[in-house]
Amino acid sequence: MGHGTIVLSGWPLFGIENPLMQTRRTNTRTVLFRLGLIGVLSIATTQAAPPDPGQRPGFRPHFMRQGDGRGGWVVRRAECQQLRFHQRGWSVGFGVTQMDNGEVVLLGLCDVKKSLWYGAGTGEQTFIAFSKDRGGTWTSLDRVVDGAGHQVGRPIMLANLGRGHLSYIGGMNKRYISSDYGRTWVGVTRQPCTRGGRVEAEGNPWVDLGPDGRATRMAMIGLSRAGKPPGSPTFYPGLNFIRWSDDGGRTWRDEVRPPNWRASEGSLVRAKNGWLVAALRTQVPVAYAGSEGDEYRCLRVSISRDEGKTWTEPKPLADGRMHPNLLRMPNGDLVMTLVVRHDLKDGRRVSHRKGCEAVISRDNGLTWDLGRKIILDEWQFYDHHIPGHGQTGHLFSALLDDGSILTVHNNYLTMGLTLIRWKP
Repeated sequence: MGHGTIVLSGWPLFGIENPLMQTRRTNTRTVLFRLGLIGVLSIATTQAAPPDPGQRPGFRPHFMRQGDGRGGWVVRRAECQQLRFHQRGWSVGFGVTQMDNGEVVLLGLCDVKKSLWYGAGTGEQTFIAFSKDRGGTWTSLDRVVDGAGHQVGRPIMLANLGRGHLSYIGGMNKRYISSDYGRTWVGVTRQPCTRGGRVEAEGNPWVDLGPDGRATRMAMIGLSRAGKPPGSPTFYPGLNFIRWSDDGGRTWRDEVRPPNWRASEGSLVRAKNGWLVAALRTQVPVAYAGSEGDEYRCLRVSISRDEGKTWTEPKPLADGRMHPNLLRMPNGDLVMTLVVRHDLKDGRRVSHRKGCEAVISRDNGLTWDLGRKIILDEWQFYDHHIPGHGQTGHLFSALLDDGSILTVHNNYLTMGLTLIRWKP
């Protein structure tokens, strides 16, 4: 093979480039201005190309790269596509799962007329879509409507409860529940935690299924700031909780507040040995203390060996990464997908790379193979005026019946959601 040739599955590939990369490169606009002086790079933005009416819907070839454990990379095949709401605005994916009838359901939000460039929107509204071919093609992205009209809010923490039952946290302090494979929804008031106050949450819950494929119970991680002393740090111990539900999220019991957790959100998975593994979005590195909001937060992993009653000290995993999602593969491996909002290492920025990554644990969450992490999607972005703004966020992954994973994540610069179908 000649210099610069990459071998993938036995085929030489020259000049590998993802279709999404081509779209971004073609439409990149570099704005050069500062105090009226041309020549100073202020911000490099990527604008989404308008949908091509002649382009067939469905996945297109995509390439991800995986660490080889020796400091190098191996290029691997995947598939990707972008979806947008039918009205111009901001479309964001928040949840995806394959139901036991084979259909895949996708939940997200649209904020019509909202843009990074042309102004505020008309308000966030939930949309839903269905696929019968593992995410290859989709029904139209339609607003979720209940008896009160359009449902407003972000569809958080989607739970597949089996036999057509679904649940998620929406707006207006409600949990939305479906018993007919997502075709209709009923909103019920969310139960506050034991200390009262508004429950904040994002991530994926864990659902225990019985022999008949129905949920027997569900666990979630949440946050309530009730009882937080005035003037205390944002990440004050005792604000996080884990609790259990036997009825799809209508009521909750056995709330535990791990004293060693200091997180804003978290996801759960049950390892093959029965442990509960939590991926937590925690405080920012010391070097970025006081920086913009939650943009620089980090990931830590905590494990419970007694059904969530006690938890190990959260172990640092990665800086600048957030919105973790946890899956257990058929062979027992744990897969964590995550958003790269800032590429930090040891608390310091190492690049302006943004995107979506995955890491794998083969020992029930004790260790994670960072040397063989998978970069599912990536791009460069930096805003000189607001360095903390990563313009990416929110993520969810689903295990499909053919052993592949469908991940939805969001590059805000495209104003649409990205779906990637891949295998670990």
